[in-house]
Amino acid sequence: MDRIKNEEFVRNFFEEARERNMDLVAEFTDDAATVMDQAARIFDEMIPDMAYVDSPHKPMADSVFFCNVILALYLALKERSINVHEFGKMALTKMEQAPITQPEEQPESSKGQSRREQFAAFISAGEASQKEAAPGEFVFEAFLGDREDYDWGMNVKSCAICHSFSKYDAMDLVPYMCATDDVMSDKGKQGLRRTGSIAVGAHQCDFRYKRGGEPGHLSKQYPHKIQVAQKA
Repeated sequence: MDRIKNEEFVRNFFEEARERNMDLVAEFTDDAATVMDQAARIFDEMIPDMAYVDSPHKPMADSVFFCNVILALYLALKERSINVHEFGKMALTKMEQAPITQPEEQPESSKGQSRREQFAAFISAGEASQKEAAPGEFVFEAFLGDREDYDWGMNVKSCAICHSFSKYDAMDLVPYMCATDDVMSDKGKQGLRRTGSIAVGAHQCDFRYKRGGEPGHLSKQYPHKIQVAQKA
């Protein structure tokens, strides 16, 4: 892709989610359409300096684009004095309510890769990130577990979401973006556990996945950072 096509590819992340995000925005304002248009302009202004625009198919790129869509919505609502924790909680609630769009088991990817091949490529991408990550990109390592304690893990050493949100004085929203990983893990019964994340003050984000295992939600460990109602 050339730069123009790359930016259009990223812009589509906002447009493809516009309808379902309208429901989120409508929780805070009676003029959701106006706020969405403002958020679209904010997102468009972000794109030139956004991480992964020149490499939108790297494994961690989608997470950055998705979270920046949420950031743009928040910034548009922030001008209307919306509380960051109320917005973060509602964003998580809407994600929890959304249906799973992909089957739980996908032995083959659209490119014909097996799960083993996909993970090998992910490990390689992590190794490459530690040597040649562009400014603002994730730096991470991925590895297999022992299949007893955990199936596989990932340590994020430098967080692209924190880098992006810090530019807009929105670091208080990042822990809620971390919590989206817990939501997606629960939907797929992936058993994600973490002891912390960079956004809540840890030195790294330590992901450990055990399919069917007991999850360890960040919101239970950092309730002052992720202010959601705790499930029994």
